[in-house]
Amino acid sequence: MKKQEIKAQLQADEGWTELELPKEYGMGRSFVAGDLSEDRLQVKYYIRKEDKRFFAKVFFGIHAQGPPFHAHGGSMAAVLDEAMGLSAWAWAESKALVAAKIEIEYINMLPLNKVVIVEVAPGKVEGRKVWMNAELKDSNGKIYSRGKGLYIKVSEDKMQKANS
Repeated sequence: MKKQEIKAQLQADEGWTELELPKEYGMGRSFVAGDLSEDRLQVKYYIRKEDKRFFAKVFFGIHAQGPPFHAHGGSMAAVLDEAMGLSAWAWAESKALVAAKIEIEYINMLPLNKVVIVEVAPGKVEGRKVWMNAELKDSNGKIYSRGKGLYIKVSEDKMQKANS
């Protein structure tokens, strides 16, 4: 797939607004979305205006390979985790939130050089606990993997101390 085709497929659908990673995210680039070579993962995050639903469009390049010609399961898990975590920030109104547990279900092998969609659905908030659900699928609805995550709100002070 050519770079222009990838960029076109990563663009927002109608009614979606692109999100930039917030400055609170850290040093500017994430493990998932920070690959500057464009040969591993390319990720763009969006919010659908009508219902505030969180989406990502992801290109899995040749450096995301696991089984021959297919995405590594760890790359799929990392994308689902980051999308659920970022969505949880907004949904739970907390920037100090960390993953406590994620579960990934692999349904179909994901061919490389393909743009897919991550759709995140909020679960529930109970005190400091935030549950999230996500699916990684193509534009025809074929599901490649599903994720469930439990994220924990931590105090801003605790997050700051962890950075020192």
